[in-house]
Amino acid sequence: MRRVVIIMNKLAVVLIIAAAVTLLALPAYASLVPMSWGFPTMVQNNSLTNFESNFAWASNNEFSDISFPTSTCSGLSAFSAFPTITQMSNSEQLVSQVKFSNQQQSMSFSYPWISIGFSPVPSMGFL
Repeated sequence: MRRVVIIMNKLAVVLIIAAAVTLLALPAYASLVPMSWGFPTMVQNNSLTNFESNFAWASNNEFSDISFPTSTCSGLSAFSAFPTITQMSNSEQLVSQVKFSNQQQSMSFSYPWISIGFSPVPSMGFL
């Protein structure tokens, strides 16, 4: 029985030495927590330019002619003295218009960004 105890003690010592050698052979490492920081900035610039040109021309020509018969066959020569009535009207319109506009807009947005840990979302701590 004593022999079994001695063999078990030697076996335990050999196992402890083997475990120590195995642990010394492994590389040392640490799981560090990543940290990200910065000031992301979003900038947006818009520009709008508009040019418009209009041109219109209108012409209105009117002509009216009223004539009374001038024949003397009826024997009433007094009615044949009415003159011929003529009316003419001419009008023209010309319109020209030019428009120009320029609009510019600029926007900027920035915020502090600190991420500690394996968070894909910007945060101020662990997520």
